[in-house]
Amino acid sequence: MDDKKTGGRKVADTERKRRGDRLGEQLRRLYDDVTHENVPDDFLRLLEEADRSHSPDSHNKSS
Repeated sequence: MDDKKTGGRKVADTERKRRGDRLGEQLRRLYDDVTHENVPDDFLRLLEEADRSHSPDSHNKSS
């Protein structure tokens, strides 16, 4: 009876690992796809504006 419980646990652990490996593979593929997408021009402009508003030069001009 203990052999059946241990065998069942091994099968469950193997299945869990297989699902985890597959999930990890899918997440890596998704991450790679997202990191290779182009950034929209509007978003780049917003980032540039944010950089300019937080630059040391902009703080000195307002003083």
